[in-house]
Order: sequence, then structure tokens, then C-alpha cells
Amino acid sequence: MSKILFPTDFSETAQNAFVYALNLAHATQSQIFVLNCYEMPVISTTSTGQPDLVQDVYNTIELNHFERFKEQVPLMRKVAEEHNRQDVELKFIFEEGILLSVMRKIVKDESIDFVVMGTNGAQTLEKKLLGSNTVNIMNNINVPVLTIPKEAKYYGFNTIGFATMLRESDKKGIYTIAKIAKKLGAEFKCLHVLREEHSNYEERLNQWVAEFAPIGVTFHTVLNRDIEQSVFFFIDEYDVDVMCIVKRQTNFFEKLFRSSLSKKLAYHSYVPVFILREENL
Repeated sequence: MSKILFPTDFSETAQNAFVYALNLAHATQSQIFVLNCYEMPVISTTSTGQPDLVQDVYNTIELNHFERFKEQVPLMRKVAEEHNRQDVELKFIFEEGILLSVMRKIVKDESIDFVVMGTNGAQTLEKKLLGSNTVNIMNNINVPVLTIPKEAKYYGFNTIGFATMLRESDKKGIYTIAKIAKKLGAEFKCLHVLREEHSNYEERLNQWVAEFAPIGVTFHTVLNRDIEQSVFFFIDEYDVDVMCIVKRQTNFFEKLFRSSLSKKLAYHSYVPVFILREENL
């Protein structure tokens, strides 16, 4: 059984992402580890002069967080039932600490395969698309991360897109997503944006097509120097439900989500993004 880590603060954004996590877990026969993490404020005993009072404050904060956690657990189980996903095994974890540190520990200790999480709805463009926590996590977690924008609505996983530069390191990622697409019953379409024509391009593309055709992967090529625009047109043309991108050491990924195409970026904040790190492929 695969394992999905789902961090949540029980917000509307997180609850929306939970529906995606449930459906992904159902299709891939995965267990979901639902993590609720909180941080204690730093209170100086020097300023208060009453160490016992400080401890009482900490105890109260912890108790309040735990009470909310206990209230939300049955509500999340109810959501699973309402979406006919009560077959998905849920394991709830309540931890104090910095979210990233706690997540890294759980990923390692539980051999987590994927992270699914919602964005935080911040107002800046980059944060609106991914959320500050998500940006931090995708840079520091060694498993694929499926990010679900607040505005995304679940209509199924019918078409999965994958932006590839036809690098050898992309192949493992394509095979990984192809397995998921098969279990989901989804079409899997790869986009390659050719910024300028190359003499050996057609031969290389034909090799990739031949390799991946047996597992149902199709390739779509666009000649366009504007990579970001091509990705968005691809999402529109094929009604892509989830877009997969390999995060590289280069600035491609950051450029994609910091583009000046503000209207298109705002519109496509409705599309979940599956992030795979190049160094882990």
C-alpha cells in the first residue's frame, strides 16, 4: 500500500485539497497520514517573571489545539463518507513543531510516497498559486508534491499533463505518472515546448514516442519561445485536470510561476500542480 501525507490546518483550502487526497488514495490504494501541526509561541520568562504562568499558557495553547484536532477528526471521516471514500484508511497525527521539520521526519519514518496539500490563499501571485508553505515544502521534501489551489474543484482526474524538456531525467517521472494515470483511468499527455528548431529534434521525439506509446502516453509539441504561454494554452486546449512539472535546478519552474502573464496565471490557479524534483528522479 502506498502512503500519502496530507498536512492540514483544517481551513477551507485544506478541506478542499482533502477531497483530492481521498480520490488519489482511492485510485492508488493508498493510506493517508493526516497531519495537524502547530507551533508554540516563544514567551520569555524574563519578561513575565512568572515561569509557572508561562507553562500554564503553553498548556492552554496545546489543549486548545488538541481540542480542535479532536473535533475535526470525525468531520474529516464524514467528508470521506460523503464522497464514498470510506474505504481509504486514514491515520491522524497531531504534532507540535515546525511544519517542514515534522513533515520531513514523517516522510522518512513512514516511507511516504506523495504529499498532497492545499495552497494558503496568500495574495501575492507566487503565493496565491502555491502558498508559502508549499514553496518551502516542495524545495525540501524528497517526494512528489501535489498542490491544490483553493479555487480548484474536483471533477475527477480525466486528463493529466506533463511538461517535459525530453531530458533523460524526465523519463522516470513520466513512468511514475503513467502508472498513476492508468489507475485513475486518465489520459496522459506530455507537452514539449521547442523554443527553436533543431536538426536532430524529430529523431529524438520519435524515440520518446515509441518508448512511451505502449503505456498510453501521447506527446504534443509546440514551437514557441514563450514556454509559459505554451503551457497555459496546452492546459486550456486539452482541459488538463492536473499539470505535472519537474522542478529543476534551473529557474524554469520559478519563471513559470512568476511570469508577467498575470491574467493567465490567476486563471490557472484553478489547476492543481504535481511537482517532481529532478534530483529525485
